[in-house]
Amino acid sequence: MEDLNVQRGRALVIDDDPDMHLIINEILLPHDFVVNRASSAEEGIITLGETDVDIVFLDHNLPGISGLEAIKQIKKVCPHCQVIMMTAYARVSDAVTAIKSGAFDYLTKPISPNRVELMAEHALKVKRLEIENIQLRGLLVEEKAFGGIISHSQAMKSPLATAKQVAPLDSSVIIFGESGTGKELLAGGIHSYSQRKDEPIIAINCAALSEDLLSSSLFGFEKGAFTGAFKTNKGCFETAANGTLFLDEVGDMSQKLQSSLLRVLQEREFCRIGSFKTIKANFRLITATNKNMEEEVASGAFREDLYYRLKVIPIQLPPLRDRKEDIPSLVEHFLRKHNATNGYNAGPFSNEAMNALRVYNWPGNIRELINVVEYVVATKRSGKISVDDLPGDFDKYTDENIKTGSIMELPYSSAKQMFELKYLKRWFTQSNRNISQISKSTKIPRSNLYNKLKRHGLI
Repeated sequence: MEDLNVQRGRALVIDDDPDMHLIINEILLPHDFVVNRASSAEEGIITLGETDVDIVFLDHNLPGISGLEAIKQIKKVCPHCQVIMMTAYARVSDAVTAIKSGAFDYLTKPISPNRVELMAEHALKVKRLEIENIQLRGLLVEEKAFGGIISHSQAMKSPLATAKQVAPLDSSVIIFGESGTGKELLAGGIHSYSQRKDEPIIAINCAALSEDLLSSSLFGFEKGAFTGAFKTNKGCFETAANGTLFLDEVGDMSQKLQSSLLRVLQEREFCRIGSFKTIKANFRLITATNKNMEEEVASGAFREDLYYRLKVIPIQLPPLRDRKEDIPSLVEHFLRKHNATNGYNAGPFSNEAMNALRVYNWPGNIRELINVVEYVVATKRSGKISVDDLPGDFDKYTDENIKTGSIMELPYSSAKQMFELKYLKRWFTQSNRNISQISKSTKIPRSNLYNKLKRHGLI
């Protein structure tokens, strides 16, 4: 048998006969496999939700859930597990049925050690190839994603469609959204799809700089224009020539600079600080803010005439709590990225851990999610990620909270999401995934139900 010590293999034997676990463990132990046991399908499915497993040796005749039904449930919990069905009765029809149900292969008892070894080697290779293919497909999808934005949620369809539609134009765009929602990524996407894509995009955060420093950064300055100006410097207006200028948190710009920016946009020219020589302003302007600009204008904090110059094409980015169906894809992307950067092999997330991420309200949006995944990779480094591996108090956001009553300590929005997830999961299981039946029983309109199931990752 080919050496399997390159990476430890993990197997689970689901059989009510304890001797079967001992036999398979004895066969695979020399090949550096860790072999665990479950005496029923129900116990095995729980184990798969908590432990990373490569191969499942599944008895055909089990108490409770049958082996064939168990295959379907195993594949839901652990899609890449290779299931090998075991039976004392060798019938071609049973083997075909098992394969059609999702089994990798079929073993007849008493099992042959050589056959188990070869089958385990092949199954392990297939699983790793499946994961590599998914990762490659993920990289291809990400390369094609608009500005690197990963999303298939309904909430993101409209902003992304607008961004793609207006990208080839030279019109000014203002992006609204909470901090951490990906405004700069969207701006980069608009630039990369524009006629100016071969020229630079220059980004500057208006909230991070003092008024004087922001002014000199935008306009540039001549040598000797002020104390410390030892040489002439080009500003962002100039370096963004023929390209795109992205002003992040534009709502934090001072009144004086608002007037200066308005003049540049009106006249399409400017002067460096300390000079009277005019320079043509040939850039496409994209701005972003996390503020309510109508309120800023009404209070006099932001110039109305400048605001309407910026708001030619407004785009609103939703917070992460409104696009939770994107969380699994985002987590997979960030997990892959941080593992590759650090040379680790953390993951995947257990079902319970992923559900906790879905229920959490994400006040810090995608930026906070990135930090959570980076923390987990740094501390876990390898293996399946459980709720206990998550930072902070994510253990509050588990199904157990509904039973213990500690759900009362959560914010209303998170508690509501937890209850809805638990409620729908139960109906989903009871109805055997029949959406029409669930809709009829729960009185939830079918289209609304479909969106809820999708948001919670149940379909």
